[in-house]
Amino acid sequence: MIVLALIAILSSLAAPSFARLIQGTKISSGINTFLSDMRFARSEAIRRGGGVVICRSDFPEASNPVCAAAAAPDGNGWASGWIVFQDLENDGVKRSDSPLLRVQSPMPSINAIKDSKLFSTKFRFTATGRLANANSATTLVFGAAPLFASETQRTVCISLGGSARTAGDGAATCAGSPP
Repeated sequence: MIVLALIAILSSLAAPSFARLIQGTKISSGINTFLSDMRFARSEAIRRGGGVVICRSDFPEASNPVCAAAAAPDGNGWASGWIVFQDLENDGVKRSDSPLLRVQSPMPSINAIKDSKLFSTKFRFTATGRLANANSATTLVFGAAPLFASETQRTVCISLGGSARTAGDGAATCAGSPP
């Protein structure tokens, strides 16, 4: 009986830590996927001489996916998925003949990936790997309450130089981030 009581006590103490570990793993996985695709889009823009876009898509797995024109209808932001494509016209618009380079399906394990500016739906890269639009430099927060506590959420900074980095938990800012 004593052994069972000790096991029950230890299990009740370990359960919250295990839940936080699982949440942290979900956020880390989502961030790593996003950062990988940002680096891929940037390197492809350099390799191809510009014109590569990563954009949020409401239906990234459609036969001819397109970029979302505005904020996500369900409010989950980039968690709805994204696509990376070569922008042949260099205008940021995905057309039926635009080569699709990567597709990221929706991330149901993360309830939200929100942009601090509330309108960034795409990042266009130039031949030098920089963002084509100065307003594209932004902050994305991975995870949202009530599913993820602030200390479990993560902030990703995207600079005008086209690089992206993790800044810290959901309360972190990108002030003083390198170009």
